Amino acid sequence: MNIVLLGHQDIASLFALNRLVDLIPNHHYTAFTSGELTPKDPAPDALAALAVADRTLHDQYLAEFPVADVLRSATEWTAPNSPEGLQLLADCDADLIVSIRYRRILREQVIAIPRKGVLNLHSGILPDYRGVMATFWAMLNEEPEIGATLHWIVDSGIDTGPEIGISRARTRPEESYLANVLRLTIEGCNMMAAAIETLSSRKNIKLNAPRAVGQGRYYSTPDAEAIECFSAKGLKLVLGNELGLIS
Repeated sequence: MNIVLLGHQDIASLFALNRLVDLIPNHHYTAFTSGELTPKDPAPDALAALAVADRTLHDQYLAEFPVADVLRSATEWTAPNSPEGLQLLADCDADLIVSIRYRRILREQVIAIPRKGVLNLHSGILPDYRGVMATFWAMLNEEPEIGATLHWIVDSGIDTGPEIGISRARTRPEESYLANVLRLTIEGCNMMAAAIETLSSRKNIKLNAPRAVGQGRYYSTPDAEAIECFSAKGLKLVLGNELGLIS
């Protein structure tokens, strides 16, 4: 199949997409990233520090680990719903779009282009943890387990599409938020790889994916108060040793 990979320039997205390509190399891939986003308000200092550490780990991973050429040469796709963005996608002749941490909303015109649809891997258990930094909020709420949800994107709703499956893992509060996210992507990518191989095995197959029951809750970017509560519980956003946990 012709598969378009959508990600972001962060360590979790790079690690997950690289793992996916390694698991199922027998497809043709094109990769795009979401580019830099301009926040409405300045980020709390802790989130700004997390972003710097995350980008450092991303660059370290590129330098020290085998990374698929298609990911090394990924280009930015910052306006996917524009006429130019739609044409760029059409030129890919996509059978499937795979999104992992891509930070742009896809509208109906984009979703209609790939023949088999759009899959997204969300690092949270849906529908309970929709939105931004779901693993952070689950850790803050002292959930005993976290998860990654594989679901279809069928409209411009955020984390609302029919679910294919959820991979669950024990929350590890002794490790950082970022380490917990990275661990989630391992089984999440295994689940996504299996789904893609099922889709590619037959021309007209559609994965069983019922709509989630209930609306759940949508979580926004943590503010300074939420981060202070996170820290007060002895939790860490990043420690800088995360690559050692996944190598």
